[in-house]
Amino acid sequence: MGLLLLLVLIAGIGCATAAANIDLEAKTFVNQSSDRYYRFYNEIAAETYSANNEEDFDALFSKLNNVKRIAEELVSISRQAATYDLDRIRSPQTKMALQELRTAGDLFVLGDDYFSSVQMNLAALQTLSTDKDIEPYLGGANMPNEDDSPLAYFPDIQKIVQSSKDADELKYYWEAWRDKNQLWASLNFYTIVQSYQRAAKILEVPVHKLWYRYDSQEMLQQMEQAMTELRPAYQQLHAFVRQELHKKYGSDVVNLNGPIPDHLFQQVLEQAWASGSILEDYYPRAQLPEFDEYVSHLTAKTMVNESENFYTSLGFEPLSAEFHKNQLKEPNQDSPNDDCRPSIFDLTPHVYLMYCEKVSFRKLMQYHSHMARVYYAQQKSHLPSYYFKAYNLEFAVGEAVVLSASSPAHLTGRRLAKEVLSETALMSRLFRMAIHTILSIPLYYVHTKVMHDLLNDTVDMDTVNKHYWRLMEQHAGIEAPSDRSEGAIDFPYKFYVNIDQSFQTQKFISEVLGYQFYREFCKKSYNRGPLHNCDFYGSLAVGNDLKAMMSLGSTKPWKQVVGKILPNNTGLSSLALLEYYQPVLDWLNKYNKDANSKIGWTASKKKNRLRTSNEEIYKI
Repeated sequence: MGLLLLLVLIAGIGCATAAANIDLEAKTFVNQSSDRYYRFYNEIAAETYSANNEEDFDALFSKLNNVKRIAEELVSISRQAATYDLDRIRSPQTKMALQELRTAGDLFVLGDDYFSSVQMNLAALQTLSTDKDIEPYLGGANMPNEDDSPLAYFPDIQKIVQSSKDADELKYYWEAWRDKNQLWASLNFYTIVQSYQRAAKILEVPVHKLWYRYDSQEMLQQMEQAMTELRPAYQQLHAFVRQELHKKYGSDVVNLNGPIPDHLFQQVLEQAWASGSILEDYYPRAQLPEFDEYVSHLTAKTMVNESENFYTSLGFEPLSAEFHKNQLKEPNQDSPNDDCRPSIFDLTPHVYLMYCEKVSFRKLMQYHSHMARVYYAQQKSHLPSYYFKAYNLEFAVGEAVVLSASSPAHLTGRRLAKEVLSETALMSRLFRMAIHTILSIPLYYVHTKVMHDLLNDTVDMDTVNKHYWRLMEQHAGIEAPSDRSEGAIDFPYKFYVNIDQSFQTQKFISEVLGYQFYREFCKKSYNRGPLHNCDFYGSLAVGNDLKAMMSLGSTKPWKQVVGKILPNNTGLSSLALLEYYQPVLDWLNKYNKDANSKIGWTASKKKNRLRTSNEEIYKI
């Protein structure tokens, strides 16, 4: 018995030693891979900054001279990580790191196909909105000087949608852009979907993990929970919008009981802040100040500095002279572009911000949002590079900061606004924000769900458009302006913007979670007024919570990271957003009751969608 016991002990020691050796080998690989990963991204960052100042960052990335070499190295890391049997790794940290490194190769695992096909298709989708290939309505009769030159969706047609009151003109552009781009949109888009499916198989990871960078099924369930909470408020706002559009355009254009035609729905979204919107009879635009006047005395650079100041008031360190010199791109002052959009290129720890020469209140808020990514990158820069991903929480932080920085309380406190807004003006502002926010969230959800279902082959390209309109009707009460052909692809141009970064999902999460963060920050800073006029500027307690969350990167599961801000975190919830807009919801409930408005909508009669057996009407 003594000899047998000794042999068992020796065998046990041998197994333990072998296991320890495997763990040590895996940990060594993980550390070396992190250093390699970090070095590659440093090279990309350096070349990005030195490239042509006039080109946008995403275009620059695709043109980097050494990107193929870096791609091969990242694929090598993924393949080496996949050789480790995770069941034999005892360290939870090492196991998690190996799981992250398995996806380091991303779409680069497709080899030359990535550069010859995927990049070209992504670029082609981005140009769908900027190619000037749409003939103007009525041969240009409504254009300045009756100019009949072809138009691009952005910015030409978008500007028309922001101002036109002509339903026929809006319908024409809605159809013309989609009909013109239907073939190329379908081919380019489906190639990208297939590329992610192929790459996921090669990497032996779920396709949704490669696309979303986290557990998509859990996130989709949380999005559905937020949608359920939002639905009653959304349907109240939808009923008001439909009623006003019916007054304006009549029953031949808008069915008082049905879904809202998409071209008019987009008009409502784009014109919410303009004079003559559907709010004009109740809250005239003239009651509000010209917000651009708040910043008319600033330069583009001082607006960037003002946004930085918000974060330093929370206890963050001022951005270094190195950042201002080498990571803040100045605009091309020789040819300032009124349509310039601030952009950011995030390769943690290097984040490059490009600002615009044009000065406007909107751009000031965009800089406040972008600065969240700059500071987030700094706080997680100490982590191994495979933990740099942060579940897109930087966008939600940016949303919360914008809600505070745009509040009347903040604007008067920073002396940007000279006068305090009246109660009526506060309500007018809040109502316009509600239109922009509450009406947009279901669209982000639908776009996310469509992509999710395509990736897992629930639908294919032959049926996706019908699927899209079924979801649009079910969740948003929107229909196409006209019957759609079998081969139509009716996604809006925003669907394709940054599609490889799951931008629509980012928008949903940042909108909903941003309000959750904002409410918690307001509690932390002892706000005593209404939530919609809270300013947490100067709160060191808020800054400490932000640093605690940011510094985690993706080292912990999503809920644990978010828990640094939301201690009773149960996931995504619309309740904070609903509290923010409660005055508007109270107004809507009274209006719809007095007007005897129908809450919900009957099924669309347009020929473009898949029917289900139990779809009579969507209502509360």
